[in-house]
Amino acid sequence: MHNVKIITEDGESVAFDCGDDEDIISAGLRQDIYLMASCREGGCATCKGFCTEGDYEIGKVSVQALPPDEAEEGFVLLCRCFPTTNLEIEVPYTYDRISFSPEGLEFDAEIVELAQVSSNVVKLRLQKLGDDQQIRLDSGQYYNLVIPGTEISRSYSPANTANNRGELEFLIRIVDNGKFSSYLQQDAYVGQTIHVVGPLGVFGLKENGFTPRYFVAGGTGLAPILSMVRRMHEWEEPQPCVIYFGVNTEQEVFYGDQLQQLEQAMPTLSVRICVWKASDGWHGEKGSVVDILRRDLQGTGVKPDLYLCGPPGMVDATYAVCAEVGIPRDKIYLEKFLPSAA
Repeated sequence: MHNVKIITEDGESVAFDCGDDEDIISAGLRQDIYLMASCREGGCATCKGFCTEGDYEIGKVSVQALPPDEAEEGFVLLCRCFPTTNLEIEVPYTYDRISFSPEGLEFDAEIVELAQVSSNVVKLRLQKLGDDQQIRLDSGQYYNLVIPGTEISRSYSPANTANNRGELEFLIRIVDNGKFSSYLQQDAYVGQTIHVVGPLGVFGLKENGFTPRYFVAGGTGLAPILSMVRRMHEWEEPQPCVIYFGVNTEQEVFYGDQLQQLEQAMPTLSVRICVWKASDGWHGEKGSVVDILRRDLQGTGVKPDLYLCGPPGMVDATYAVCAEVGIPRDKIYLEKFLPSAA
């Protein structure tokens, strides 16, 4: 047995024993310590941490979840980390994200709306069932939605904020032959009950004074971005902010009215809807979301905090732009879309 000490970003810690034949997430669960994790297969990066002391072995992981350069620096996925000595690992979330009981992380909800909002996106609105109507959520986190009658689940971030009304609002991209996509298109209906697990994940707003916040969303990556900006509006946070929302074609644009309403309600907010393959009739931004971001950063010289949610290609291209204009990596907060089979 080895001692594993988990240190949270607010300076708190929790320690427990872990055998050299078990991963850290499993060892914690065995002792009723529920660290942030989701897939437990090395594919989603929810359980990523940074080892500051000790030695370990890493099992099979997705290179998108743990790129080789990060692994060399000392980053680990706790679900694939097997200690060979005592360890100290820093995690990018606060102590209150650690649970010591599984209660409260699972519930049933009813489908109350199912609507096509663009050529490839469906809005799924749920109402939590039961007496407890509290939706516990730090904007940016996600939930696992279980396909009824199966054990198959997929992870989606809601566009809503925490609330006591039991409301959840998801924006889900329809993909060919996707299991959840097929369920939504063929079997889901208003009034159906669906099992929900969460909230999970560590993506979310960071407190950094009055530094401007730029939000970059690719497709349905808009959902957690919208949740975070809505939270800023509810809390009347003063930071100037810009939403860069990128899609390939005009037919893929969704929630334009909602973004316009939010922009009108928030004096600190600007919205850029960017269409990569825009027609002459498109009156918004023309070009990729990364190109529009580069133009603004180079033109203004602003050094904002950046929040990214979208496919790995968009995220990697944004990193390159930030390097060009001198924005350090530690001011970039992100969540990549990873394949369901990762």
